[in-house]
Amino acid sequence: MASTIPAVLDALLESWAVALPGVQLVEGQPLAPEPDIVCVAFTGLPGEPSIEATEDRGQLATSPDRERYDISCLASAQRGETDARAVRERAFELVEVVRGELQRDPTLGGLVLSARLAVMSLAASQTSAGAECTALVRVRIDAFAR
Repeated sequence: MASTIPAVLDALLESWAVALPGVQLVEGQPLAPEPDIVCVAFTGLPGEPSIEATEDRGQLATSPDRERYDISCLASAQRGETDARAVRERAFELVEVVRGELQRDPTLGGLVLSARLAVMSLAASQTSAGAECTALVRVRIDAFAR
């Protein structure tokens, strides 16, 4: 069995790069975050696992062939000002683009049975660099291993 995780990460990065022009898009932890950033396979905490997967056997299968996993991603906005509403609205715009891409192609070009936004949490703060809003989302994947 070969996991779909590598191909799914590539598909998300490719799709979101087209849908989010001008937004920093990275896999994993960013080195130098920009005001608008979307991270794929990153929880916001360095070293913390960003993908949790389970493998199951389908009916009459002799080996695991079904995998389900969540990919932690984050969308963050910062504007260098104290207007919390502006950065919150921008963070949600980024999330809605991600959601829209998953709804547009929920199979990621046939790689998976389904990909959808399943969980979202929000953290807003005032920092020395201004207001910041970060939405942590989990993309839930249901797939047959390849």
